[in-house]
Amino acid sequence: MKFYDKYTGMYLSDSAVDPLQDIDVSLDDIKSCLSGYILSASGWRAVFAESKEDEDGTECVGACDRILSAAAAASFFAYLGKEHPVILLGSDARPTGRILTEIAARIFIALGADVEYLGVSSAPEIMAYSRLGAFSGFYYISASHNPIGHNGFKFGLSGGVLPGSEAEKAKSIFLSKIDEELCGKMKGLSSSVTEEKMASVLRRHNSVKNSAMRYYSEFVLRTAHADDSFSVPFGVVIDFNGSARSASIDVPFLRKHGAAVWTVNGIPGQIAHAIVPEGANLETARKTLESIHKRNPAFMLGYMPDNDGDRGNFVYVTKRGSAKALNAQEVFALVASIELMHAVMMHPGRRIAIAVNGPTSLIIDDLASRLGVSVFRSDIGEANVVTLSDNLREQGYIVPLCGEGSNGGNITHPAKVRDPMNSVMTIAKLWSIPGLYDELMNALGRKGGNVSLDALLAAFPKYYMTPAFSPDAVMKIKSKDWDALKAEYEKMIISEVEANKPENASGYEIRQYEGSSEEIGAGAEHRPCPSTGGYKVQFMGDDGKPVAYLWLSRSRTEPVCRVMVDVKDADMAEHDRLLAWQRSMVERADRALS
Repeated sequence: MKFYDKYTGMYLSDSAVDPLQDIDVSLDDIKSCLSGYILSASGWRAVFAESKEDEDGTECVGACDRILSAAAAASFFAYLGKEHPVILLGSDARPTGRILTEIAARIFIALGADVEYLGVSSAPEIMAYSRLGAFSGFYYISASHNPIGHNGFKFGLSGGVLPGSEAEKAKSIFLSKIDEELCGKMKGLSSSVTEEKMASVLRRHNSVKNSAMRYYSEFVLRTAHADDSFSVPFGVVIDFNGSARSASIDVPFLRKHGAAVWTVNGIPGQIAHAIVPEGANLETARKTLESIHKRNPAFMLGYMPDNDGDRGNFVYVTKRGSAKALNAQEVFALVASIELMHAVMMHPGRRIAIAVNGPTSLIIDDLASRLGVSVFRSDIGEANVVTLSDNLREQGYIVPLCGEGSNGGNITHPAKVRDPMNSVMTIAKLWSIPGLYDELMNALGRKGGNVSLDALLAAFPKYYMTPAFSPDAVMKIKSKDWDALKAEYEKMIISEVEANKPENASGYEIRQYEGSSEEIGAGAEHRPCPSTGGYKVQFMGDDGKPVAYLWLSRSRTEPVCRVMVDVKDADMAEHDRLLAWQRSMVERADRALS
């Protein structure tokens, strides 16, 4: 029997069809396929399109990937360690998501789990709903911002992905299943699920989805410290780009709270352009906002999410009536400044902090110093900044939000995932909380008055930063030994830094990252085992405050390394000079090890 989502009309599954039937693959085939997987705390990802092409929008998934998908689900079940866990299951809107969700559902059912099937849902939606004590964990099929042919698995407990150490346990379970019997075992499990058992799960879908949407709406309000009377006093344009957010709460929630809403590309799965919400991909949202604003001046803000809907970058209307796109770092700085200022107003005399990743722009340090707020940094990875912020709360700090400015999106407490809906709510606070806008503008050395995003952004200190998804930020390297590469790179830094440091810098220090920790100092003794983390060269001005950095890290979700530069009060030429120097050092370090 075929089942459909009543909200979107999307086809969910046929309870009579076993997606693993007739598969016969060898262990060598499986291992060859597995070599293309990236297994990290941020998720397990690969190109799942049968053609193995990044931008292939097919629904078809190859035989080996189907077996490995079944093994991934079986591994999460084993990790939970419960006889009858209740698992919340969903996917983003990628074409391969449907069959991968079918496979996971059948494996979970066969092993004895109760499956609550959400179908297409945004990452913040499924993670918020998983906070309920009724759920043992969530299992989400997604490749986030990766191209359309990619997909993967993100899982966790109580609203957050597994921290690094726990993710390693799940990874070990998964790898231990890769043996000669894997194909037969997974086929046996899938075929043991009767049509009625699968149909029973699918019949409950619409009820589960409705409950999740209701809980998620309430959670967004709770995260904003708001109630049903909260008003969003401006119109919002959303370029859904066929993402999972088009099947989530955005439109009804915003309209309920007073916002006019205009949407484009709002059919789940119909992805109109590249997925990463940066640069040229924001043009649809920008142009639409500019056009709609001319007809209705109430429209002041717009956003575009990535496919799973946890990242969302924004466009806004300037005082001249044109629309402008913000990059990821600017969005994070905007939201962070508002939330931190609000925390300062609410908790006078208390220690307030923000947790960010290593390559988050130094604009956060600059803004925080003006507000009397402390900044702490972790390595890249959502789980790392969440863990760091939890540790800080245990030490007595108030941490209203954390996040990865380099990747876009704020994680507003108590949420454990980025969410553009939380960003919209934060921006709306400028109008809803008396005195907030004036206090923030005064801290920036400007006068308050009528709320203006344009005036607030113009008051921010000026930094020139490399966009994380710029082609210049990505480098392919041959070296497989990341620790050795960092050691070679470090030798060059030490020997070349005086001749190449930024014009506004008088000194520097090396900062090395692993998990939620940051070590200051050069050398292996400051690279915590297993030395997989990022590496930063931070430059200081005459007053000892940071004015620039060079950042180097290896991607956990793509086979590349990333280089970034951030420099205060400089022009593009100075940024480009520093980036060219950094790329040269990485290339020379890689050659030395090849």
